[in-house]
This record gives sequence, C-alpha cells and structure tokens, in this order.
Amino acid sequence: MQRHRFATIIILIAFLVTSLSSCSLYRAKKDITFHGGIPDSYAEGTMSGPIINRWWEEFNDGQLSELITRALSDNLDLKRSWARLDQAQAVADQASSARWPQIAADAGASRTRTNIPVTPSGEETIPQRTTNYNLGVGASYEIDLWGRIASLDRAADYDLKATRMDLESMAMSIAAQVTEVWVSLIEQISKRTLLQSQLKTNETYLDLVELRFGRGLASSLDVYQQRQQVASLRARMPLIESQITILKHQINILLGKSPESGIDPIVSLLPELWPQPAAGMPAELLTRRPDVRAAQMRVSAADERVGAAIADRFPALRLSAGTGYTAGSLAELFDNWIWNIAGSVSATVWDSHRKNREVKRTTSVLAEQIALYEKTFLTALKEVEDALIQEENQRIYVEKLGIQTELARKTLTEARQRYINGLGDYLPVLTALQTHQETESNLLTAQKQLVSYRIQLCRALGGTWTSGLERNTDKRNTTGENK
Repeated sequence: MQRHRFATIIILIAFLVTSLSSCSLYRAKKDITFHGGIPDSYAEGTMSGPIINRWWEEFNDGQLSELITRALSDNLDLKRSWARLDQAQAVADQASSARWPQIAADAGASRTRTNIPVTPSGEETIPQRTTNYNLGVGASYEIDLWGRIASLDRAADYDLKATRMDLESMAMSIAAQVTEVWVSLIEQISKRTLLQSQLKTNETYLDLVELRFGRGLASSLDVYQQRQQVASLRARMPLIESQITILKHQINILLGKSPESGIDPIVSLLPELWPQPAAGMPAELLTRRPDVRAAQMRVSAADERVGAAIADRFPALRLSAGTGYTAGSLAELFDNWIWNIAGSVSATVWDSHRKNREVKRTTSVLAEQIALYEKTFLTALKEVEDALIQEENQRIYVEKLGIQTELARKTLTEARQRYINGLGDYLPVLTALQTHQETESNLLTAQKQLVSYRIQLCRALGGTWTSGLERNTDKRNTTGENK
C-alpha cells in the first residue's frame, strides 16, 4: 500500500512540475534595432515594378537555363551544403530527443563461485555456486523546470534553419557564377570573331599599302608598320583561344564535371538586357537575402543558448523508474517481478563560478552574432547600392564609348580617303585604324561588364526561388518556383 502511495506522489509531482516547465528564466530577444536604422529607399533604382526571381531566364538563353539547372543539381559545393544540412538536422533531432524520457533495456546472467569455510580454522571449505538471471527496463527523465532543455532544442532548430539559409545562399551564388562565366565565354567568342574581322581588315590594308609601294606611291616604312599591325593582331588570337578553353573548364567545374570537355554556346553575341528590375525597399532584404536570414537565425540560436546557460545555474529535477525480473534460474525468471521509482533534485553548491562564466560566454557570443547580423545586412545594402550605381554609370559609359567608336570609324574613313588621294601619308591611317579597332574591343568589354553588373544586381537583390530547392537525384529542375 505504501508503495502505491509513493508512486502516486511521484506521478503527481512529475505532472505539476511538467505543467510548470514552460516557465523560463530568460526572455529571448524578438527584435533587433539596427544602428542608424534601415533606409526607406535606395539612392539609385526604382522601388516599384516587377520582381523577378529566376532572373537568368530573362536572357532568353535555353543553354544558360539548362546549365544552371544542372549546376543546382550537381555542383559539388552545393552537395557539401546538403551534407551540412543533414548534419544540422541530426543535431536538431538529438537536441529534441532530450525532451523525452530515455528508456533502456538490459538482460544479463552471472555465475559466482564462493568458498564457504566449514571449520573454525577455515582449512576446509565447501564451494558454493550461485547463478542469477535478470531482465529489465529502465527510464529516466529530466523535468525541464527552468526551460534549459527547451532553449537548447530551439537553438538547434535555429541552427538548422540557418544552415538551410546557407544552402540557399550557395544556390544563388552558383546561379550567378554560372551566368557570369557563361557571359564571359560569349564575350571571348565575340572577341575572337571581332579579332578575325579586324585581322581581315588589316590584311586588306596591307594589300593596299604593298600595292602602292609597288607603284612607288608608299614607303617601305608604311609596309613594315602595317605588317607589324597584322602580326600584333595574330599574336592575340592564341590568348583568346586559351581564355575560351579556361572558361569552358570553369563551367564544367561548376557543373561538378571534369574540365576536359567543354560546351560551345549556340549564341555568339552578348545578351541584351531587359529593363532594370525593381529594387524594392531595403527592408525587403531581410527576407529576400538568405545570408541575412541565416545571420538572423544564428542570433536567435545564440539568444536561446544564453537562456539555457542561465537555467543551468538552477536545480535540476530528475525522475527515474525501472521494472524487471530476477531469479536464480531461467525457469523462475518471470516469477520474481521487481520495480523501482525515484526522484532526485541536484543543485550546484560550488563550481568556482563555472556556470556564471558560461552565462557570460554565451552572452558575448550573442553580442558577436548581433554585430555579424548587422554587418551582413549592411553588406547586403552596399551590394545593392553598388550594383545600381555601377550599372547606371556603366550604361552611360557604353553609350559614350559607342559614340567614340563611331567617330573613330569616321576618322578612319577620312584618313584612308586622304591617303588614297595622295593628300597625306600612311601614319594617320595606321593611327586611326588602331584607334578604331581598340575602341571596338573596348566597347565589347564594356557591354559585357554592363551585363555583369546586372548579374550582380540580381544576386544582391536575392529572391524567393530557393525556398523550394530540394536535393536532386534525377537531374531535373527542382527549384519549384517560377518567376
């Protein structure tokens, strides 16, 4: 009867303590105030307009879209991120398991031999053998009276979410990297085509100079200068071919492939840009940038660990119970049932301030994570502002460079006409030819840089397309969200 009363009391205590276990000694931070506040708008760019998630599709390049799909499936850095996510999930599951009782079963058998003396002197003994069998189940449970276990569980969950955000940020970076390398490849192919055209033009000029030299209308210096110009252009071709091959290698690495084979773009011209996407409000980066969200999750995780460290300074209440069988023979094992139930309270009396210092350490970690969160957000703001101003000024530069290229072409035409008519020597023609071809090459490079700034802007603005990203095993696109 007393045993039943004792068990009833323990159960009631456990119920009452469990009801109070939601109490917490520490209130986690809900909001973080940024120093200087969040600006209402960007210095450049528009706030309204269509928000584009899968921005690379605006290039209307099926090959590029296919490459990004394959990269999001096979990129090795992304696979590493998936593995880290699995690790974080396992840690979160471990932390969550502490909320539940731990149950263990054991079974054993022992045989003991003891010599029992039969004479006072102990010279004569009789061996006695004892056999024991046992089978039991035990459970232990810590009542989360102060919220320590719950805080650690929430912290691990925030770490899991942060790791997921890291993966999504990696996916965004991979999409931008593939696009950047692809556009660079098209630029180099365009430069090769331009160089071939320029080389053909220079060879035509060389034929003209040699013809005039044969008629005594030009000097040998003119011939040598033009030959030097042709040789200079031919010398550039191997460097372009090398760069094209290297860029193909980079694409293969991004696709998780060996760099031996390459992909040739169907298009040979740089893509035209669509209207600049809406930048929106700076505060939207808090939800559209996975790296910012990851930093926010880590602040929450550090905050929960402060609460756990504070709760760890207070007494812990643990319950344990067990039941089983024990006997001297297997035949009698289930005839002797035993059980026990117990509760204990443990508290630290003196630990040389170890737990207090742990509170201080976790508080410092929280301050570090808050500073990192603010810096991550400010960096995101800077990236958007930089991309906006760079694209705007690069667009102006491309327009001015286009005017310069057209004037260089007209200058070359005029210098050539004067030379043919005998009104000038060949040096102005050679200078004008070099200037025109240089501006053509510079214009192509500037146009590619304009596209690059647009890629940087789209990457900086973030997006929501990664929220549906799943581990891909059949090499199909699983990003899950359209524009």
